[in-house]
Amino acid sequence: MRQKSLRCAGVALLFCAGLAAGCAPTVQVHGYMPPQADIARIRPGFDDAGSVQEILGQPSSSGVLRDSAWYYVQSTVENLTWHAPRVVDRTVLAVQFDQNGVVRGVARYGLEDGRIIDLTTRTTDTGGREMGVLEQLFGNLLNLDAEQFQEE
Repeated sequence: MRQKSLRCAGVALLFCAGLAAGCAPTVQVHGYMPPQADIARIRPGFDDAGSVQEILGQPSSSGVLRDSAWYYVQSTVENLTWHAPRVVDRTVLAVQFDQNGVVRGVARYGLEDGRIIDLTTRTTDTGGREMGVLEQLFGNLLNLDAEQFQEE
């Protein structure tokens, strides 16, 4: 009897552990943020784009119209089961350059410094009618092609 109760307790413990592991969020880190020691080596007014690339590496992106700034971006995204992914941390390192390509300044921004902009609100309607699940499953059931019945 005691062995059966231990076995039931073990199964219940395994079930609870599996349930708890299933509820844990999945955390993903995207992008690259150079170490703080490397960032501290950048000297405004002295370093240029070549030395910055040697110290920090290739940037995630650069200025849109001119290479007036380089941006290093790292985001941490948390995904919990079927919920939409949520950005829990974002760090942006901006290295600004002057017209001669010399570092003018280095700035670090966090998630609290930015604004959330939804870039995917626009959708294009496809026209026609939307089909339900049953229409998709049984839609081709009686779709017959006349060429199938022609004798050769």
